[in-house]
Amino acid sequence: LFAVSITSHADEPTSKTLDDFDETQAAGTWMSVNDGVMGGLSRGGPKVSKQHNLVFKGDISVENNGGFSSIRTRGKTMDLSVYDGIEIKVKCDGRMYYLTTRSNGRRMLVYWSPIQPPKDEWVVIRVPFDSFYATCFGKKLPTLKLNTRKVTSIGLMLYDKKGGPFSIEAEYVGAYKSVKVD
Repeated sequence: LFAVSITSHADEPTSKTLDDFDETQAAGTWMSVNDGVMGGLSRGGPKVSKQHNLVFKGDISVENNGGFSSIRTRGKTMDLSVYDGIEIKVKCDGRMYYLTTRSNGRRMLVYWSPIQPPKDEWVVIRVPFDSFYATCFGKKLPTLKLNTRKVTSIGLMLYDKKGGPFSIEAEYVGAYKSVKVD
């Protein structure tokens, strides 16, 4: 979906696993936030499957001005400044989701980048950090840039305002560094 080519130092890893959902307590590091915080009726949340994949599924309701469901990590700050972006291996229902990040502990400031994996097919998606754009309550803030030295959260959000069931499954989430091929 996105591509970047940047030279990497040989002694630095070209990828870093942020979560592979291999431990049962991994589900506890992910939390859900649905449109109920604003009066909506959508339901959705994370769970770790028997295959050790993160499953985010639920039902979007457009009643009461609803229309979104999200999950995100919590509890630690990561310095991802030596990497170029976020990599995620997913299979989903074909709807457009947003990969989200937060930095500097600012709860209401969220950085979004749209992803739309093909339906029912495992794919690896790489999203460069510079493709994330800042939002506050869904409104774009074009002048703010993500601080990759202090990433406090990574998440997934469905915000297409279309009612009905949804499901996306992730095998892992990581940070990647592009390697220039000569």
